[in-house]
Amino acid sequence: MPESLIESPQHNQPGITPRELIFKYLHYLPWLVISVIIMLSLAYIKLRYSTPVYSVSGKLLVARNTGRGGADKFDDIFQMQGASNNLNNEMEIIRSRLMAARVVKSLGLQFQYYNKGKIRTTTMHPADMPFEFQILSLKDSSAGAGMLVTLINESQFHLNEQPVSYNLNQVLNLPAGDFRLAKKTVKNNAFSSNQFIIGWQPLESVSAGLSESIKVDKTADFADVLVLSYQTDNTKLGLDIVNSFMDEYQKFGLEDKKQQADNTLAFIKDQLDTVRLELGGVEGNLLGTKQKYKIFSPAQQSSMVFSELSETNKQLTDRGVKVKVVDILSNYINDKTNPYRIVPSTMGIDEPTLIQQISEFNKIQLDRETSLKTTPASNPLVKNYEVAIEKLRTDMLQNLQHVRQAYIVTIGELEKKYSEATNQISSIPAKEKVLLDATRQQTILQELYSFLLQKKLETAIASSSNISNIKLLEPAMSSGGPISPNRRGLYIIALIAGLGIPAGIIFLREFLNDKVKGKQDVERLTATPVLGEIGHADESSALVVTKGNRHFIAEQFRIIRSNLQYILPKIDKPVIIVTSSFSGEGKSFISTNLGAVLAVSGKRTVILEFDIRKPKILQGLGLNERLGITNYIVGHVLVKDIIYPVPNVDNLYVIPCGPVPPNPAEILLDEKVTLLFKELGEQFDTIIIDTAPVGLVSDAITLGQHANACVYIVRHNYTFKKQVQLIDDIYVQKKLP
Repeated sequence: MPESLIESPQHNQPGITPRELIFKYLHYLPWLVISVIIMLSLAYIKLRYSTPVYSVSGKLLVARNTGRGGADKFDDIFQMQGASNNLNNEMEIIRSRLMAARVVKSLGLQFQYYNKGKIRTTTMHPADMPFEFQILSLKDSSAGAGMLVTLINESQFHLNEQPVSYNLNQVLNLPAGDFRLAKKTVKNNAFSSNQFIIGWQPLESVSAGLSESIKVDKTADFADVLVLSYQTDNTKLGLDIVNSFMDEYQKFGLEDKKQQADNTLAFIKDQLDTVRLELGGVEGNLLGTKQKYKIFSPAQQSSMVFSELSETNKQLTDRGVKVKVVDILSNYINDKTNPYRIVPSTMGIDEPTLIQQISEFNKIQLDRETSLKTTPASNPLVKNYEVAIEKLRTDMLQNLQHVRQAYIVTIGELEKKYSEATNQISSIPAKEKVLLDATRQQTILQELYSFLLQKKLETAIASSSNISNIKLLEPAMSSGGPISPNRRGLYIIALIAGLGIPAGIIFLREFLNDKVKGKQDVERLTATPVLGEIGHADESSALVVTKGNRHFIAEQFRIIRSNLQYILPKIDKPVIIVTSSFSGEGKSFISTNLGAVLAVSGKRTVILEFDIRKPKILQGLGLNERLGITNYIVGHVLVKDIIYPVPNVDNLYVIPCGPVPPNPAEILLDEKVTLLFKELGEQFDTIIIDTAPVGLVSDAITLGQHANACVYIVRHNYTFKKQVQLIDDIYVQKKLP
């Protein structure tokens, strides 16, 4: 054994190796396996009895609209569409309760069907049910109705687990109203059980739930494609819901276009009737003027003056049309008989503020009409729309008045210019001037009438050929496998939990454990050399080491015997004291077998039972109580009378403690103790002293003066780590040899 066994500090011992770490925790492996099996079993049970949820999705293309423009002065009068669609607004429309209500009505989702199984209940598609739930009368339409139906055979059933039998197609008079289950041709054996839960819910509650369940997202920031997704445990029902949402959204867009076209046609028809009457009066006046003054061919004018007069006349005609358009718009907007009509357009009036006001006015009108489909007219939201409409109506009328005033001023200037030109035509008689005025009025009305006829035809054609801006890119499709519960994820979580929970408990036990777990703990806590390690003995007898015994514990004591040669290399008859921190750490067991292993090597060895307070040596050897050390010290007993051979082990003897005295510490200070060691040293090759724990009493320190070496016992999972530090104090200060 190298000299470092005695001298070198052990604080620099290498850390625990992977092999040691594995063997250290190997005995926990069954608990880890059991924990993993339990967690995986729980995950399997949850997956077995959880309702699978699938994802259904479809894609829509929302085409952006652009306004129509041209060079003609009438091209921008009627605008069938507004500015480009806002995708965020379209997403909110799809998610709205209005759209959800349309889907609910389309698919009949107010009626709900479930197939009740032993463990879980499954949502059913109405088409797959063996009967149809029909409501004949309902006493309270604001409250839902439901019942449990148990089919007896193809034509009879029980209701709400009552023993009374009913027939399919029979009218059921229940407290909630009159109902009927209409028979269908679906076979009953297609279901997991013959029990069905059926119910009906008000449109508002079903729509609210559906609007929250449907998910609408953009595929990319700069794309006009929307993805509609819905999660359900019945993929067939989910496909119908997503497809119905996309279909109803398309219809909704077409309905808006149709409403705008209808309002425009009604407006044009009213104006045609008015212009037709005015045109008839002007044409009659023109005819009367010609007949009265007999004017058939005007005199030739000077070409330059006539050209100027014609240009002025053209400008007057254009401004006159715009004044007329302003009057038409003012009368239409100010019509109190139908205050909530949509204003078709600015009718060619190039006033940006007015165009913006009319666009906002039409938008609020449409928002109000949309809100009235789901809320009463007394709703505060509708009232707010009406206040905003009246405010915009007043602003538009004021704006139109200003525009009209500007046109009147321009007309006045043109008429002044026209008057100056006419004054220059001295050769044109007053009759011809009257004729020109009448002709101008007739031309204005004629052009306006022709324009209205043209727009009526265009609007009718556009209305009949309208297509939706919404294009179906991908119909609803199922995700295939269920998205919930996540089988792989749940098994991974179960595996991690199965490993983590026991590992956490083991770590917590290790972290909170303040007892010595192995040799590494001792080497880390003290610089005292380690003599050897002894395993746990399951034998009933304390004596393990005998001649010819090759038990592994006996071999460990033989290793300790070899190491003692390096501890006491020059001492012929060593005295070895055995102690520990406190009782129960195995001092008596070590003392007995340490003496035995020295004895079987041929050395005459004696074991002194100096643990006077709790002697255990004799009990471990199976010997009866007899005279011992205390009898020798306080009485007249000779040394030879207290030495007893140990059965079955040659050269091994034991000196028992004897009766326990009331003052053990003082007994050990008696001078006869020194005489005892002197006489025993003459008779034996090795003396083993089994003493009391040094951490509790001072007996071991007192006896240390008679010893050549001290063997300090540290017991696995029994000795506290803080008590190991006591060894350093004893070792450094040399309180024991």
